[in-house]
Amino acid sequence: MFAQCSGYDTDLSDSQWQKIRKFIPRDTHYGRTRGTDMRRVVDAIFYISVNGCKWRNLPKDFPPWQTVYRYFVLMRKKNKWQKIHHTLYEEVREEAGKDGQPSLLVMDSQSVKTGKNAAAVTRGFDGGKKVKGRKRHLVTDSLGLLVDIVVTPANMHDTKGGMAVLKKIKNRWNNSKVKKIIADKGYRGELLRGFVQTYFNGDIEIGQNHTSPAKGFVPAEKRWVVERGFAWLGDYWRLAVDRERLLKNSATFVRIAFIRLMLRRLCPIPSLW
Repeated sequence: MFAQCSGYDTDLSDSQWQKIRKFIPRDTHYGRTRGTDMRRVVDAIFYISVNGCKWRNLPKDFPPWQTVYRYFVLMRKKNKWQKIHHTLYEEVREEAGKDGQPSLLVMDSQSVKTGKNAAAVTRGFDGGKKVKGRKRHLVTDSLGLLVDIVVTPANMHDTKGGMAVLKKIKNRWNNSKVKKIIADKGYRGELLRGFVQTYFNGDIEIGQNHTSPAKGFVPAEKRWVVERGFAWLGDYWRLAVDRERLLKNSATFVRIAFIRLMLRRLCPIPSLW
């Protein structure tokens, strides 16, 4: 079924809402009874993530923007977005016939420009890509699904950012099944290799793209899935330029993008065209 208030293609369907409603913060039962429709709050957050508008420019048929933003932050602080992501992630993998926990990870980074609201201490200059802003350190599985993310100033070396996000993954699964991590040449070196060996008892493989006159550009085997993940983020205008004041909010919007992607896989909406 379609969303009761369908009017935007970002609105949740009934089946999608059922997947995540148990993670929505409950009414505290203190003071006034909550009158806000939490489904419309999530619809509004998805609308902003896809269309990239300011919070203040949220269409008036959604709850007030202050309310939407307050719940966006509350769910981030209570790790609700993270719990939704983790639950949907395992469900999508199991539906694809795979174990809920991956054994292969693919890692890469993406430097993006920041808006004027981004705090100065959260920005840096990536000398290699000539970008002043922030860097997204992304780890996906073999399906291209987000496993976890860390956002840092753009001048942070890939190795340090990679270790930061891999620590989060290790803390997520105490008995990790990860045996191999594929990355590009920016992650070369014994520091990261030793880290992967210590934390995961696994190995890191440095994949390289190949170009030949006969075949042209040939992407490295398996590593291309993380590049496809970055391409999926291109559908979310909120992520085109990182305008978030806080790094945590920036990472949350990337997580929300993949949450929406997984919801659409689990509960596809028939095309109207």
